[in-house]
Amino acid sequence: MLNLFSWFSGRQYAFGAFIVALALLDPFGLTSSTDDASAKWLNRIFASFYPDTGQRNTVVILIDDEYLLRNDTYWPMPYSEQSKLFKRLLAYKPDAVFVDLLYSHDHSRDDARQSSQLLANVFERYKHQGIPLLLANTGLERGKDGQINTLPRFSGVTSPTLVAWSGFGDHYPLAIRTAVGDLETPALELYRRYCQKNACEPLPEDAAAAISLPPIALQWGLKMSAKQSLVAPVGHCSTPGVIDQLLQAIFWKLGSEAESNCAYSLTLRAGDLEANGPEERELLSHLLRGKLVLVGAQITSAGDLVQSPLHGKVPGIYIHAMALDNLIAWGTDYYHSPANLFGSDIDWLDMVELALLLLIAVLKKAHERDTWSCAHWRSWHSWCVVLLLLATLSGVLHFMSITPANILGILLLSLVLFSDKLEEIVNASHRKGALPPATQGTQR
Repeated sequence: MLNLFSWFSGRQYAFGAFIVALALLDPFGLTSSTDDASAKWLNRIFASFYPDTGQRNTVVILIDDEYLLRNDTYWPMPYSEQSKLFKRLLAYKPDAVFVDLLYSHDHSRDDARQSSQLLANVFERYKHQGIPLLLANTGLERGKDGQINTLPRFSGVTSPTLVAWSGFGDHYPLAIRTAVGDLETPALELYRRYCQKNACEPLPEDAAAAISLPPIALQWGLKMSAKQSLVAPVGHCSTPGVIDQLLQAIFWKLGSEAESNCAYSLTLRAGDLEANGPEERELLSHLLRGKLVLVGAQITSAGDLVQSPLHGKVPGIYIHAMALDNLIAWGTDYYHSPANLFGSDIDWLDMVELALLLLIAVLKKAHERDTWSCAHWRSWHSWCVVLLLLATLSGVLHFMSITPANILGILLLSLVLFSDKLEEIVNASHRKGALPPATQGTQR
């Protein structure tokens, strides 16, 4: 049996321990960056195969600058204008509505015609008709130490849903313990409504139970809804293919040509709800009735944007739409990070990745020492072994709905197996290009 411990010097062991510490403690964020890059890379590659179950059940409505200009109004919109908008929407009987607007300050300015009570009355009327209305909530105690939250007259006629959190990175939590109690996020609240009419896996009993579930590692869809062309021109929309997505993921510094410029979720503009003709109203009824509707803003001065790995910067409402879409597609078996070990930020996948790096180091050393009994074993054979193990690991993680391993980082480090070959090629090219030494002439 080969004594592997004698293959490495004390200095190499010390360097290896330093690398392990860097990988686990991540002081410079390199591991986190490559982890995120690997996850986005795979999301880009497999986005074309994302299921459309959620897309067929959700609709996003955007209040945009064009709507403000058309109605000669401003932002934040007067309550009278909002009342008209939500009356139009709720008249189409959606299954549930989430409003991603924070009603924390009353800007009616003592004008009865602009009173916030007008909008509260609309919410209350349709709540009694059985349409759940979810309103953005900060999870803070209103008025305490200058903190803001929903006005009482709105919170009394709607259900609170948490839209503000931190410490989760790009992941989407299902529920969080806040100063005002345990609150669920919009995706889970809307998914509960979906499961009242559709077969679903068992859900957490309440918000307290949902807190213990891991946050969603969001997977973004790519292909826009086939119904989008019914409400908006789509000739300018581009959907890059798998090869384009792969090249963009690797050479992301070269530009964003491989980004889709149209949203995955079926999207209506607030102005679309102003339809007057019977055919237009029938179309809106077809698109909205019985659907889960998310209302957000795309106002230039508002700046409510999130980053999508497939679309670039998009209005913040889309992060809730995609989280809901993930839940509809996979239920509670959504993609998530592996469990941490010993109460630390280190998870079992980190250990597996370190084992792969150790294997690469051993294979590299074996080639340097020429210890193989098989004379035909080459560096590329070892590299194929690493690739096979990495592919197997990725398949297992996919089956377990766990975020992918640091594929890009491991692939780059595995290229060290070819360092000797590369060095030979470089040295050979230098020798070939070197000039022969000049011969010394006869002294006269």
